[in-house]
Amino acid sequence: MHDLEQEAAQGTLGGGWLGAYAYKGRLSGQPPVRFEAALTEAGDGGRFHGTILDDDGYGEADVRGEVSGQGVRFSKEYRRRGLGAISYEGTLAEDGLTMAGTWRVADAHGVWDARRSWSDSGLSAEDETTKGGAEEASKNWDKPRVREVVRLG
Repeated sequence: MHDLEQEAAQGTLGGGWLGAYAYKGRLSGQPPVRFEAALTEAGDGGRFHGTILDDDGYGEADVRGEVSGQGVRFSKEYRRRGLGAISYEGTLAEDGLTMAGTWRVADAHGVWDARRSWSDSGLSAEDETTKGGAEEASKNWDKPRVREVVRLG
């Protein structure tokens, strides 16, 4: 088992993630937004914190959440005043290299997904996957990957 997969098997999210979120419902015409997250394990009960930088102009946001088994829940709050906290929930894939779920704030909602780009151990996802898999993933990075997901109960 690769180091990144071992971290995921232990329920860790520490490291870097690249992802995108998309709007559903009345705002579904909005284009998907890419983001980069840097997460740090808090060391107590699956809790984590970190930052997310969105490509939509809102800037940097603080993140706090927890992972329990494969389930992931966190809130994102932009550092700019006047924007409310956004609730995220989702599922970490068994291999620990991807996660996906839903998000909600006020009257807006949508879906999101992310792939691990590096871990707290300093290894990148490309170091941990087969060469062909990493090349294929990098070719498809420019394409929005968000899709419909099932909301956790």
